[in-house]
Amino acid sequence: MNKKALLIWAALAVAVLFVAGCERKVVVEDDDQTSLASCFTCHGDQEFAMLAAKNQWERSQHASGENADRNRNYDPVRYQSCEKCHTNEGFIAELTGTPYPGGEFSVIGCFTCHAPHTNGNLDLRTTAATALKNGDSYDRSESNICARCHQARENATTYIVDGVRLTTRWGPHHSNQADMLIGSNAYEYEGFTYRNSAHTNAAADGCLNCHMAPGISNMVGGHTFRMYDEDSQHILVSGCNTATCHNGAVSSSFNITADEDYDWDGNTEGVEDEITGLLDSLFVLLRAGNLITTSGSPVNNRVVALAESAGAVYNYLFVEEDRSNGIHNTEYAAGLLQSSINYLATGDPNGLFRRPGIGKLTMAAAH
Repeated sequence: MNKKALLIWAALAVAVLFVAGCERKVVVEDDDQTSLASCFTCHGDQEFAMLAAKNQWERSQHASGENADRNRNYDPVRYQSCEKCHTNEGFIAELTGTPYPGGEFSVIGCFTCHAPHTNGNLDLRTTAATALKNGDSYDRSESNICARCHQARENATTYIVDGVRLTTRWGPHHSNQADMLIGSNAYEYEGFTYRNSAHTNAAADGCLNCHMAPGISNMVGGHTFRMYDEDSQHILVSGCNTATCHNGAVSSSFNITADEDYDWDGNTEGVEDEITGLLDSLFVLLRAGNLITTSGSPVNNRVVALAESAGAVYNYLFVEEDRSNGIHNTEYAAGLLQSSINYLATGDPNGLFRRPGIGKLTMAAAH
């Protein structure tokens, strides 16, 4: 036998010995731990639900890592307070009350919301009701953990006052979905009656009812939390079309016909179109008053004399940054925009402003 063949046979012998001696074991030093069989509930090769959840999460905004640099390593003065929602470590520190000493930061992932190696199951870290910044309670089952971050960062009542100074970062801060869903914590004008749409009561599980409804592979639904996939153009309607909700009425678009002509243009259009019409009208008035820029952000260092005028800026941002185009709570979104438009145009949140005449109107309120 030549030398090359001998080496091959030796390698094969080592491989056979390795395979024969390899058992599916996990080294455990604590004899009091539960049976290792429970590990394979998650780590087995037949747990397709776990694999699906992982694939879905990888398509989510959470997994993208976008804005995960909002932590003390990037800027300890400006961004340390952002860690609690932008990073896994910051969120757990905020939830548990145990400060994170610093070091590496990671994106929002599986172990942010679940702690299987600590709890021995895939239950959420918490399902306790979440307090909004104005003291109202968001209590929608397992979506309570979502609301810990998907809420406005300010109490509108104390934040919006006479003489407030605007900045480019002024407002509810891009994530006020919990506030919008339950119809709370925007600027509400005295004397105007604000209403809520059916979603406020119908979505007992909050975000989960729609965003985690059964979807299509890893494109929408589940742990993608996505309602629409730009590439495939699939929309997630399974949560909408249950017998107790829209009962099959939602098909190719969420822009279903509104209950009324909210934007006063003489036509009752889709919900998203109606809210967009109101946003456009308010944008024009806010620009005329030098309260927002052409990009829609507050004018930096602009001192606003009256809280009512600043409240119109806040309500514009509140609806815009909710990013549902009125779907989350159509009635509340419409009311916020209508009262803001009326106040800026007539000085009365219940005024009789009509959109077609917007170009001829001047700002009636003091700023």
